[in-house]
Amino acid sequence: MEYIRSTINYVYEDKLIRKSSLHYLIPAIIGLVFGQLSPVIGGICISGSLGEVPFSALSTVEPVNLILSAIGCLGGVGCGITISKCSGSGDKEMAARIFTRAVIAMVLATVAVSAVMLIFHDPLLRFLRATPDNFAFAREYLFVILIGSLPIVLFFAGDYILTDDNDPGLVLVANIVAAIVNILGNIVGMEVLHLHIGASAFAMVLGDLCACLIFLRHFKKKDVLCRFVKPVRKEGDPGILAALKPGTPMAIMYIMFTIQMIVQNLVLSHESGTSGLGNSAVVDNLVLFLTIFTASASEPVMPLVSSYFGEGNHCGTLLVKRSIYHLGLRILVPIVVLLVVFPQLFIAIFSVQDPIMLETLPFAIRIVCINALFTFTNDSMVNYLSATERERIATISYAIQITVNIAATLGLAKPLGMDAPWYGAMIANVCACAFLLVAGRLFKGFVKEYPENALVLTGGQTDAAQIEAWHKDTAKVLTSEQADAVWNKIIEPFLASDANTPDQLCSYSIIQRDNGDKAAILRYGGHTSLKHLLLGEEGSDEDEEELSHVYGECVNSGFNTLQRKMINFKG
Repeated sequence: MEYIRSTINYVYEDKLIRKSSLHYLIPAIIGLVFGQLSPVIGGICISGSLGEVPFSALSTVEPVNLILSAIGCLGGVGCGITISKCSGSGDKEMAARIFTRAVIAMVLATVAVSAVMLIFHDPLLRFLRATPDNFAFAREYLFVILIGSLPIVLFFAGDYILTDDNDPGLVLVANIVAAIVNILGNIVGMEVLHLHIGASAFAMVLGDLCACLIFLRHFKKKDVLCRFVKPVRKEGDPGILAALKPGTPMAIMYIMFTIQMIVQNLVLSHESGTSGLGNSAVVDNLVLFLTIFTASASEPVMPLVSSYFGEGNHCGTLLVKRSIYHLGLRILVPIVVLLVVFPQLFIAIFSVQDPIMLETLPFAIRIVCINALFTFTNDSMVNYLSATERERIATISYAIQITVNIAATLGLAKPLGMDAPWYGAMIANVCACAFLLVAGRLFKGFVKEYPENALVLTGGQTDAAQIEAWHKDTAKVLTSEQADAVWNKIIEPFLASDANTPDQLCSYSIIQRDNGDKAAILRYGGHTSLKHLLLGEEGSDEDEEELSHVYGECVNSGFNTLQRKMINFKG
């Protein structure tokens, strides 16, 4: 329609999306800096205090950590996205029931998997390519990790769930505390007391346990979606598998990373024995470092897209994808360029003396850094697909990625030797990226904005000229009765409220949902100080109704880190 072009202005909604994304992005970056710094510090302490052979044991045990991450990811990402959709529709009671059942499922799965691995620990280590030199070190480290698996999984899952429940500040504090405890434990245990490698694993478990205790503060707040209730399933609730389904792609990703790690260790140990595993351990730490930027930059996609999706706002989902992807590239590209030009900066921190490692690591670091750009692109698209109920495509992309990775790594092992795993990972990421763009039809929105189901999209500050323009745009797409309801129940109350300040940025939109319903939405921001970015705000103690089914009345609610006034009109 012609009026769609004349009533669409993406600028203001895009500004609010970027503003909202900072509430997720800044705590995520700071938290991941501390969280990913911990294992790097642990590796430095082990290599510096015990030597390169114990350090190589970290690479042997890493697949077990990835399996635990898969459990935490299934519960954390799946539950987090599901409750974000509940936030979009306003159904808090369902969100609480889903959260409670998800936590119970994660606990049972973690205990069962850890018990099996403890019983078959020696065959497991042989399968993971532990060498005669590092076998005892790997066994000691593995025991501690498995005994402390529950806080590891719950901490990993809690990061996603509480962030999606609008508490990224608490997640940040928990990550910082976990990192400090972990780092101090490694320094005291390894450098001061000169304990065995198990002390490093214990420091990690203790840090994660402290973080879980900090998470408990979230449940003292009045206005939260995640709270413990009686774990019953009521009519209309999704089953536990359906509730966790959005986390399936990322959980499968970790399982596939486990397989990839095993193949990588097979090739490297075959080529250079313990030196090859040491090479793998350094690269694993580099991947952890790059994850600070790839994961945190793609982090806001899930809660923001799932909220717009729950609202029925397809234009908003595309704007989130575009805005956050461009922001992430601006963060990641300078880091990649620095390490590609100066790979020795990363090698130096591990006190590497092995001549084979010194010769081969610079090239490996360059390839892994360039590959991080494809990893970020894939993560952003997978998060988008998971938030819009298209997990199947994301899952297939991971299957393609791991299949290509294993085939390419094994096929290139003879001609390329120790460089084969890095080439294999790069080829696999490129193939997965191409599949996602084509099969997921995800080209749309990366460069150009699309109105989709937005009939009106505008905004600005609430001066007389802007308000008059909103009123005219509304009259083009709603009946006179509906336009009067918008004016009387949204615009006039907002103009008279304390939220309407001279510098307040708003977006005003009218969307038409797939079922024919229309909704007029006024969105506006809250505080933008560093304190509020990091610590968030206390919510109100009023429960919302199921917002998408309330017709003709203004419903006030939080929307991610913004505020929203909305009227629904029956189609």
